[in-house]
Amino acid sequence: MAVLRAPENPIIGPKDVRPSQEGLEVIGAFNAGVARLGSEVILLLRVAERPVNEDPDAVLTALFDPRANRLVTRSFAKSDPENDFSDPRLIVRPEGTYLTSI
Repeated sequence: MAVLRAPENPIIGPKDVRPSQEGLEVIGAFNAGVARLGSEVILLLRVAERPVNEDPDAVLTALFDPRANRLVTRSFAKSDPENDFSDPRLIVRPEGTYLTSI
């Protein structure tokens, strides 16, 4: 199967993907793969999302709560010296490391 990039819409970016749920924003679209299944063309795309953050003094992360069976948002204060934000992908704390996107 030959796969060609469409000249009128060559790249899928975050703006082209809807968040999986309200309160999240898409910040990355990666590693697209395409396959033909019968008469359909299927696109598989890895997507990175994070909680929408309107607080400039905090960094938010989404965590899965197995008891509630849903994502919850946790806020980390930028002013808390126990929070290490030196890598923008992570929040490192004494008790563990948290990803800033899912």
